Amino acid sequence: MYVKNHMLSKDKLIMLQGEENISSALDKITKGDFLSLPVLDGEKFIGILMKEKIFRHYFEEGYTDKEKYLNETKVKDLCRTSNLKTIKENDFIENASYLLNEFRIPFLPVLNDKGVFRGILTHSSIFNAFSEIFGLNEGTRIVINVFDIPGQIAKLTETIRKANVNIANFAVMDAKVMDVYKVVLRVDTKEVDGLIEKIEKAGFKVSEVNK
Repeated sequence: MYVKNHMLSKDKLIMLQGEENISSALDKITKGDFLSLPVLDGEKFIGILMKEKIFRHYFEEGYTDKEKYLNETKVKDLCRTSNLKTIKENDFIENASYLLNEFRIPFLPVLNDKGVFRGILTHSSIFNAFSEIFGLNEGTRIVINVFDIPGQIAKLTETIRKANVNIANFAVMDAKVMDVYKVVLRVDTKEVDGLIEKIEKAGFKVSEVNK
């Protein structure tokens, strides 16, 4: 799955320009109930402005004239520009998930191969993407314990194929137990009990079933 399939495109975003004053920026942030917004210099992405930063800077720097602060301070003066990570629109969604978690940022700016800003990828977008991968709310969820032995996954899928059952989604996760993995399946069948019986007869242990 690619980033471009789950990002919020530029044409759907509220954005700030670096030369805007903080009064204008705060108005956009408040009206949209945002915590942060992307900042551009023309068409070029340059940073992220956090709502928290606007208030924190006012008090930390000891300003006493609120109107002067809001009208004379520029967005570019307060936006975060360092230690920002971006991602390409043709990158895999898994890479985006790692970056968002590792660098604790509200969203990832998405660029094309020429470095042009195309949109953003949010935490919510990541959640929706992985929900799609795992096929939440689709079919029956079956969790199977599989030993880390060559050919086990092939044997499992062949067992399900012979049962004439369609696999809607398939994921393999580390069970945190030596030499054991959890295979999470979403299958489309009304004969769940019969399928489980065939899976266990093939030598696998079914640990969870959620219809």
